Amino acid sequence: MASEERDEVVARYARSSGLSRRGRVALGTAGVLALTGVVSYIGLKQATPTLTATVLGYQVASDHSIDVRFRVDNRESDRAATCTVRARSYSGDEVGRLDVPVPTGSRARELSATVKTSSRAITGEVVECRLT
Repeated sequence: MASEERDEVVARYARSSGLSRRGRVALGTAGVLALTGVVSYIGLKQATPTLTATVLGYQVASDHSIDVRFRVDNRESDRAATCTVRARSYSGDEVGRLDVPVPTGSRARELSATVKTSSRAITGEVVECRLT
């Protein structure tokens, strides 16, 4: 009878062969931290653009053209890029657009573009730059 009671106690209170509660918590925490690290890395990679463009200035050349100067910073300077420059009228309508090729070789480059317009423009801007 004593051995039956002992077997019953061992069956009820013996440790299981799986992970302990502390082990499961530690494993879960490590998994969450690893996932957070991966998501953070991807987010930072997407938040830091490869190409950035800054308008340095523009000058209305005539009622049908505007000159736009801009700087392109290309972290992947071994790849060519294209920047889209547009002109806007006083009302905000787009009156001209031009794709400007950005050659390889330099991480930072200043460019200028003359955008032909359908009517008088008052501002020039870089809409986007993309690797080609």
